[in-house]
Amino acid sequence: MNDIVRCPNCGQANRLPSDPGKKAVCGKCKTPLTGGGHPIELTDANFAETIRSGAFLVDFWAAWCGPCRMIAPVIEEMAASRTDVRFAKLNVDQNPRSAQAYRAMSIPLLVLFKDGVEKGRVVGAVPRTQIEAAIRQYLG
Repeated sequence: MNDIVRCPNCGQANRLPSDPGKKAVCGKCKTPLTGGGHPIELTDANFAETIRSGAFLVDFWAAWCGPCRMIAPVIEEMAASRTDVRFAKLNVDQNPRSAQAYRAMSIPLLVLFKDGVEKGRVVGAVPRTQIEAAIRQYLG
């Protein structure tokens, strides 16, 4: 893995380590770039640039959505423990352009991306095992 990713905290471009066991941190502000952290907050302004490089699972959600609140802790746990996939969240009410572009008609919606290209989706508050299976299937 030799991807370049922007730090969600300061915006600095960073090269991810080729050793998947090595923890990736921002060279400028030391914020964790993968695993050990929280999902990146996406907006209409940063969506395309953020997911452009590497493997991502993006959670399309809304504050009023009960199933979204049910799945949120699972996404948080996975973001803290996995280093092979980066996790991000997009509030569909605050970011309607991205929600519309990815046809987020039912939420929660988990969309899996590899180098900016959509590879698969999971709709609904599903168990962690189903999310893990989708990551294996679509992001290998």
